[in-house]
Amino acid sequence: MSSPFDPRPPVDYLLSSPLAALLHPVHQLFLRLRAPPRSPPPHASPIRVVCLSDTHSLEWQDVPDGDLLIHAGDLCNDGSVREIQAAVDWLKKLPHPQKVVICGNHDSYFDVRSRLDEDRDKSLASISSSAASIRSIDDPDSSRIDWGDIHYLQHSAVTVSFPASASRSRSLTIYGAPQIPAIVPFGSEHAFTYPAKHDAWSGTVPIETDILVTHTPPAFHCDLSPVFSTGCPYLLSEAWRVRPALHVFGHVHAAHGQEPVYWDEAQRAWERLCARRRQWGYSIRGLIRDVLDVCGWLDAARVVGYGLVGVIWSRVWGGENRGCGWMVNAACMYENTGRLGNKPQVIVL
Repeated sequence: MSSPFDPRPPVDYLLSSPLAALLHPVHQLFLRLRAPPRSPPPHASPIRVVCLSDTHSLEWQDVPDGDLLIHAGDLCNDGSVREIQAAVDWLKKLPHPQKVVICGNHDSYFDVRSRLDEDRDKSLASISSSAASIRSIDDPDSSRIDWGDIHYLQHSAVTVSFPASASRSRSLTIYGAPQIPAIVPFGSEHAFTYPAKHDAWSGTVPIETDILVTHTPPAFHCDLSPVFSTGCPYLLSEAWRVRPALHVFGHVHAAHGQEPVYWDEAQRAWERLCARRRQWGYSIRGLIRDVLDVCGWLDAARVVGYGLVGVIWSRVWGGENRGCGWMVNAACMYENTGRLGNKPQVIVL
């Protein structure tokens, strides 16, 4: 059986859910036909955000210029201080004025339950590994890593300012968190894992967050969905509550890319349709239920109808899309090849 993090051939999507497979490109087309989700406020300079993730001890040789650099985790492979420091030293050399980094499941030093023996404080060896203790096992002392000018976030936030040139200055509040759902039995060396059915997100992200940085994707966005979604539905619910201008993540290498989000009825209908098919799984019974699912057909009609209205509103009537944003899977590792092949993502806010 293939890994849930591996891409599936198109026929698998078609056989698992003809409705979702045929609707997906239509939904994506409407998203991209609508006006861009965000533009700078009046009289303010645009902020160019460069997004990286999952570099796994490798260095991208030509990182685009920008005002803010974000790395969404998996800096290294073995999780040791020496490997993490080597990755941080590379990031420190990059010219971006502001830099924000979170850890991923491979950066095990930051989870005291998962540290290598060479980095372990023996007094912490008895820490519980229960999902409920994910936030309580944070080690606020990261002094063994020389961060330089980098903001390291672990269940924490920072507000960064960008000086004005000819316009007024701007600031952005960024929140970062590393936890991932264990949809496969990760070993003890992987950091910040929690059972897939556990809610590790509700009420954790500050409402004033402009940019949310996580290692796991939310469900049904840049996570190999529909049907074979590997993202977290609880994180998706939290993103709906906060509605950040930008949500950066990685973890699922094969789902690299970016997607506009409008937080509207078209998106709700699409996510409902995907959620039902994720529960049914890949089976003949699921295929029959897909074809006979009246609620699914109604949601498909909503995706098309509201999506079409959104295109007319923005492109024909010149309406403004408010409160919308971007989902970005910034994984640089090309699938599981051990080489960097996915380009860094750039978003202008």
